Amino acid sequence: MQNLLKEVTYKTIKNCKKKEIVLPGEYSKSFEKHANEIGLDLENDAIVLKDLHQDENKLNFIVQETNSNLQSLGTSAKNAEIAIQNKDDKALRMVQNEVSSMQEKINFLQKELFTDSLTKAKNRKWFEDFYIKEDKFPNNGFLAFIDLDRFKQINDTHGHLVGDQVLRYLSEFLKKELTLEGISIIRFAGDEFIVLFDNSTLTEKKVENLLKSTQEKLSKLKLKSKTIDNLTFSFSYGLVSFKTNDSLEVILCDADEKMYKNKQLRKES
Repeated sequence: MQNLLKEVTYKTIKNCKKKEIVLPGEYSKSFEKHANEIGLDLENDAIVLKDLHQDENKLNFIVQETNSNLQSLGTSAKNAEIAIQNKDDKALRMVQNEVSSMQEKINFLQKELFTDSLTKAKNRKWFEDFYIKEDKFPNNGFLAFIDLDRFKQINDTHGHLVGDQVLRYLSEFLKKELTLEGISIIRFAGDEFIVLFDNSTLTEKKVENLLKSTQEKLSKLKLKSKTIDNLTFSFSYGLVSFKTNDSLEVILCDADEKMYKNKQLRKES
């Protein structure tokens, strides 16, 4: 449910950004409207609160483990200093092993922090807190904003477990098909993904052709499992180029608009 709450929050905020003044009651109505659209039950407070705490608990665990490793690193540094002074090779090797073990733990924690738990794609935190610098792009490249077609219908017809399976499948499919250097797959919100082409040597035509062929290939495939048979689905996308210091909000809005145009053209074809 926490993923659905994030989706509703994102869509509500995106809608509110279009208005100069937003009153609390208007925000609540918009939130409720988007929640109803995806079938999110806000009446069960216990379930909502439980799911809201899941991400918080995960972050708390990461912070605690990181602090523990930092304390251990400080101890190892002191032990290394003593070992050097005493020319104790055995003690130095022990410190080296300890530091190596801590580095593996820190790498694991960093991956956990920046990975979407459902799809295993990079998460929005990685994109906004690690890649983006002060709400601006640090490099030149391209951004594709991807939205699953008729995802609400899939959830309504087959249930949210199948919806989750579709999201995981899409993430893995994008990773397999989009193999150019400098590509990152990011789950942005709900059924919306960002494909980041952080590579200034790419041309827009090459990226466009790659996305179009990926889109067409997915639409011809059928997802099968124990609970579903021959489920087909597709996505729409909007592609924009960005340059160093371009505004995140401007680029996302541009990509979002192009994605909806792509979706409309596909409906009409």
